[in-house]
Amino acid sequence: MLMDNLIKLDKLSWKERGLLAQSLVLLPLIHIALILLGYARLRRVIEVLTPLQPEPRGRSVTESFSHACEVARIVSIAAEHGVYRATCLRKSMLLWWFLRRDGIPSRICFGVRMTHHLLEAHAWVEWDGIVLNDSIHVSDGYKALQDGLPATSMGL
Repeated sequence: MLMDNLIKLDKLSWKERGLLAQSLVLLPLIHIALILLGYARLRRVIEVLTPLQPEPRGRSVTESFSHACEVARIVSIAAEHGVYRATCLRKSMLLWWFLRRDGIPSRICFGVRMTHHLLEAHAWVEWDGIVLNDSIHVSDGYKALQDGLPATSMGL
């Protein structure tokens, strides 16, 4: 198992390795920040500290989408294989932050559903209506909530 992971790591470009290292450090920090600040305040802090950058000139829509998918993949790798196993909200916050930093507009989406009399909540990121860090049909299984609701109170 360790050898498989090392082989996969070796196949990543240096840029991807850098993004993976950032993700491994930032996911637990986002967790702590959500506990201390809550979703709405943390989102505002990220928006202030990382204004949406203009997309690089000459980047096509296809290149933006491809880059967004690659960032989502790297964040997912960090969340699944790092010391800290991030929940959907933490992964989505980090992905949204990275995309914002790279000039790619996206949004964090929230949904809820009832399963065996239990309320389940979920978060994911969309770029131009396309789900980046989950199944493309994730919104079919959840009733969408409006942006800005206090997701931390839903246990995400």
